Amino acid sequence: MKSKSKILLLVVLTSVIFYAHFAASYVSEQQLIVSQVVFDKTAVQNENLEVSIIIKNYLNYTITNITVSLDFTDSAPLTLNSSMFGRLTNGNITLNSTMQTPEEYDFTPVNITYGFMTTEYLEFNITQLEPGTSIIFYYNLTSDSIISKVIPPVDMSYLDNWGDLQEISRLSQILVDFVSADPDINTVLPQWNLGKSISTAWALVIFALVPAVIAGLSAFLLYFRRR
Repeated sequence: MKSKSKILLLVVLTSVIFYAHFAASYVSEQQLIVSQVVFDKTAVQNENLEVSIIIKNYLNYTITNITVSLDFTDSAPLTLNSSMFGRLTNGNITLNSTMQTPEEYDFTPVNITYGFMTTEYLEFNITQLEPGTSIIFYYNLTSDSIISKVIPPVDMSYLDNWGDLQEISRLSQILVDFVSADPDINTVLPQWNLGKSISTAWALVIFALVPAVIAGLSAFLLYFRRR
């Protein structure tokens, strides 16, 4: 009897563990996932950091009239620099012709019918996204300052199966870091190698205090050698 009880307990525990693992990994088919992904969250100041916008339609119907947007207005010094639309050179980019999202990994190419980008705002439109379809869109951000900051959330609106307008805003938890090109530099010490002028305080230390200390030590050592 004890042996049978142990076997029954083992079966129950195995079933519980299997169910917990399945429940943790299960994704409901009635979801629309909108997220941002950054593979490398650290970049050098004034260089690009690539971010991916991923949209997955796990709903059982096609969504239409999709508008995706990002607002960097309150995210300074983070700014948009380039995207799949191109690199910003004249203040803004307007996409007036149709282009497709990338066909890579498990992502499906879909038509982007309109796009607009400045250093502070990005928007693009997609006609429809069928059930089971996943898309990816790339953009680059940069910073002219050394900073750690959370990137803004991605917003999306669309028409559901009944023609009703739905809106999604995903709070971003992605913290990015822009660091110095020379992380070994001690910002307290004077940086002559960067062409920066020496301050008055450091001039007094180097040209007045240091020689006086050296002279004092020399006299002290000379005195003990003569004794």
